[in-house]
Amino acid sequence: MNRGTLPIVARLQALQSPARLAPGGARVVADVGHPSPLAALLREVNETMLARALTFESSTGCSMTVDVAGRRVLRLAGVTGLSGAETCLAAPSLEDEHKDELIKLFQTVAAPRHELRVMSGPVRHDTDGLSVGIPVALLADLCLIELNEFGEAEPEPQPEPEPAPAPAEDLVLEAGDEGFLPALALRMGPALAAWLIVGGSADGRTGGAEEMVAHLSGWLEDEAEGVSRQLDMASLVSAGPVCIVLGATLVDGHSILCARADGGILLGVIEGDASHSLLKAWNAARG
Repeated sequence: MNRGTLPIVARLQALQSPARLAPGGARVVADVGHPSPLAALLREVNETMLARALTFESSTGCSMTVDVAGRRVLRLAGVTGLSGAETCLAAPSLEDEHKDELIKLFQTVAAPRHELRVMSGPVRHDTDGLSVGIPVALLADLCLIELNEFGEAEPEPQPEPEPAPAPAEDLVLEAGDEGFLPALALRMGPALAAWLIVGGSADGRTGGAEEMVAHLSGWLEDEAEGVSRQLDMASLVSAGPVCIVLGATLVDGHSILCARADGGILLGVIEGDASHSLLKAWNAARG
């Protein structure tokens, strides 16, 4: 497996992992024998792209609620049984100066040899895009935690030559008259590692590894309502063409592309920072 695909596969596999529920409906993310409950907590945040309020509770009796979006911790919404949280609680949006205090709170909630549970719900504060928050990747680096570890380690393969991108003329011919979304996906080229289209005249069209496409399909089934709501918020016209990228602020990571046009939704995995490529592809598909 190419090392560059580890963040994608780890994230998509986590979306499909079977859940174990505790009494009360909370989901167990780390049992008493887990080697690193803190890593499980940070990975849970890392897998949350749409705006959510995550409440982490420990079998020690303490808990904390954080508003997260785009793999960033936006704010500390509440705590129970924790001390030293005053500064974070008073901040309307978490900034770099709060990271040390936030890490200490995470470490207390994710205590070793104790069960860690999480509950997800809607955020109670307005998430208008002005809240920057703290990237979970930064918190993980400070804690010396690898966010993308999963399964058994594999030997690093020999690099393979990347295929040359198809000329623009070929992409136009391949897209044919099937609509805007297929043209957008094809114009993105290798930057779009996997994608699928649901709804509209191009319903069912896919690209990329079948395993990734299957995970994207399962994720969209669970998050369809939230995705549609996010697209409506970003669109100036009701049900009009619109495109958003979830998690794009993590330049060296991977992002989820959501685009809507002609009654269909395109969902795809973008490798690295492809904001410039996306803008060119969007304009080219429109033309």
